[in-house]
Amino acid sequence: MLSQDQKFEKSPRVTIIIVNYNGAPFLKKLLSSLEKQTYKNFEIVFVDNASKDKSIEIIKKYSEKVTIKMKTIILSQNLGFCKGNNIGLKFAEGEYIVLLNNDTFVSPTWLEELVEAMDYNERIGVCQSKIINMRDKRVLLGNFIGVYGMRKNTIISSVSSHTKKYFEGLFYASGASLIIRKSLLSKLGYLFDEKQFTGDLDLSWRVRLLGYKIVTNIKSLCFHYQGYSTKIVTRKRIEAQAHSYKDRIRTFIKNYSLTFIFKRVPILLLVMFLESIYLSLIERQPMLYSFIKGIVWNILNFGDTWREHLLAQSIRVISDEEIERYMLLYPAELYFWRLKIRKTGKHDFEKSNN
Repeated sequence: MLSQDQKFEKSPRVTIIIVNYNGAPFLKKLLSSLEKQTYKNFEIVFVDNASKDKSIEIIKKYSEKVTIKMKTIILSQNLGFCKGNNIGLKFAEGEYIVLLNNDTFVSPTWLEELVEAMDYNERIGVCQSKIINMRDKRVLLGNFIGVYGMRKNTIISSVSSHTKKYFEGLFYASGASLIIRKSLLSKLGYLFDEKQFTGDLDLSWRVRLLGYKIVTNIKSLCFHYQGYSTKIVTRKRIEAQAHSYKDRIRTFIKNYSLTFIFKRVPILLLVMFLESIYLSLIERQPMLYSFIKGIVWNILNFGDTWREHLLAQSIRVISDEEIERYMLLYPAELYFWRLKIRKTGKHDFEKSNN
């Protein structure tokens, strides 16, 4: 009979890519949790974005004392989350690629459950973990987006039990903790759009264009100090919001067909304009500036965006109508009210778009 270690040696090889910038306060706990994984057939590719803290020192000490295969790439400047992951991918040997934020730690069966999702259904292209926000204990099962660009995390108020293992109600997976097939990345042409700040919406949309499913495995637990990485990179709320507007506009133009660009993007811009005014009023910051900055960036980079649009349309196998089955056609708040309030009084996580 095979031992547990022998069993996983015969299982698919996994590469875990961790992009880091000044994440020293979290690395020891993260690395310790990876040591305890029940799934053993994995390697770590650690990409450091020119950290100024003790990150490299911590990684060096860790790699010397463990048997886990590690590759450390030290960059001379901070190239961002998207490019950092793309560089890490070049060194990946795994059949499956896992992206994991530096300000996280994971449960012992975290990786085993992610791999199981890939084996469960070959049409699953991406699987996200259930992400628990360590600041307020809320649960993230994925992300919603509407056809006019309004976003909302599928955040549930507390850590609770769920009746199904796989949640399919999300539109796009969080880059904080997800698994994707390397063979799928070959079809997509690349992992992340390096002109974007986070890129996870764009990645998931391109995956859906190829007809693959995106799910969350409820049993794969990732504990996330959410917002830490964004704050130390952007510093200002206005800057972070400008990235959000910039990325949404580019993603919609890239991945919608020409017909749907004319149908959705004008209203997307109107909705974002109104959102920026609303945020300016409630946060007492000039968020309208963020919107204008996002618009100007997209005008200046339209040629590149259009080339990416043509590439995305050349590989698509399903229509925009099918894509929009996974998007919200009405305000997210109404959806979550319906999702959470049932006659039984329990959360309903069983929405599926099969």
